Amino acid sequence: MSAPTTTVLPGLIAPARPRASGPRVLAASFRLTVLMFSADPQWIISSLMAPVVFALAAFEMYRFSSPVLVLFSILGAGMMSMWAQTLYGSGWATGQDREFGTLEPTLGAPVSYVWVVGGRVVWNTISGLIGGAVVLAVVGGAYGAPLPIRDPLTFVALFLLVMAALSTVGLLFSAVFVYSRYAGFVQNIGEFAFYVVTGCMFPVALLPGWTLPVSLAFPPTWALDALRSATFPGYGGLPWGLTGDLLGTVGLSVLYLAVSVGLFRYVTRHLAEKGAAEEW
Repeated sequence: MSAPTTTVLPGLIAPARPRASGPRVLAASFRLTVLMFSADPQWIISSLMAPVVFALAAFEMYRFSSPVLVLFSILGAGMMSMWAQTLYGSGWATGQDREFGTLEPTLGAPVSYVWVVGGRVVWNTISGLIGGAVVLAVVGGAYGAPLPIRDPLTFVALFLLVMAALSTVGLLFSAVFVYSRYAGFVQNIGEFAFYVVTGCMFPVALLPGWTLPVSLAFPPTWALDALRSATFPGYGGLPWGLTGDLLGTVGLSVLYLAVSVGLFRYVTRHLAEKGAAEEW
């Protein structure tokens, strides 16, 4: 069987580019990201060591207070690990292509760029999850007693839901960062703002009322409230309850994912028109 062909100009025939397998590209991108992470020890400090230090400090402050405050400190420090890795990793997911000069060739490859970035975001999510698990293990061991979690299995399931919600935010940021030369600035400013606005360290109900719409625009806000409502004893949570939190998390996560895919498709078309990302 002859290879498919595409007419470029009258009288000229060029072979059509075959479409690459999206899942295969995602797996290759994931593997390369793991190797790059292993070769650069600085990420271990931000994603594993620093959150443990913050968690132990918060634990010492609250260890003789309510057990729920201990849980808040543990979860907050775990979220620091997960969000730092998601935000910085997602910004670097496109920033590395700009720095290495591989953005245009990668965008021009016969597969959607979302698969390439997706492999990077998946590893960032997993490494953040590992960091969160390390925080839970270290502070849980320092606590010296079983953590007062109402339903451990539900806690694990909702913890994974928080990670999935974070990954959709990271994917959207990756798409937006393609058009930005200030990704590093946004990362440094956004990291601590995100801790506050999503209720990582304390419930969003403690924030001023005008911040609530901003908080609710992010899927992790809903996921974190669902996690606390289902597993923290005596936690009140947002007024619509656990079911509303779950619906909000899933709905916003799907929306973020759809917008991200649409943006990456637009980026690919834009590159085809401009010919180089530097002209954007």
